[in-house]
Amino acid sequence: MKRLGFIALAVTAVTSGCASNTQQDNFREASFELCNTEVELYSVSDDGRVRIVCADGSKFALTSEATLQTMRDINIDYCHGEGLGKFSESRKYYSFKCKSGTLLSISK
Repeated sequence: MKRLGFIALAVTAVTSGCASNTQQDNFREASFELCNTEVELYSVSDDGRVRIVCADGSKFALTSEATLQTMRDINIDYCHGEGLGKFSESRKYYSFKCKSGTLLSISK
C-alpha cells in the first residue's frame, strides 16, 4: 500500500511539473511571435536578461517580463502581428520598427 501511494505521488509531481509554463517558456513563445521567423539564438543570463536573435538579424534584449508583454502588444497593435525589427525603451518612450519598415515612437 505504501508503494502505491509513493507511485501516485511521483506521477503527480512529474505531471504537475510538465503542465505549468515557466517564465522561460513564455519568453520563448513570445520570441517566435516577435521574430515572425525562426529564432537563431535564445538565451537567458544569470541575472534574468533575455536575448533573442531572429533568423533575419533582428535582435532584442529584454530585462523584464513586463517589457516583453509591451513588445507583444506593440507587435499586435502597431505592426499587425508581422513582427518587430527593432525595439528600444527610454524613460518616456518606446521606439520600434515593424518588419514592414514602419518606424514609430510612442509614449509610455
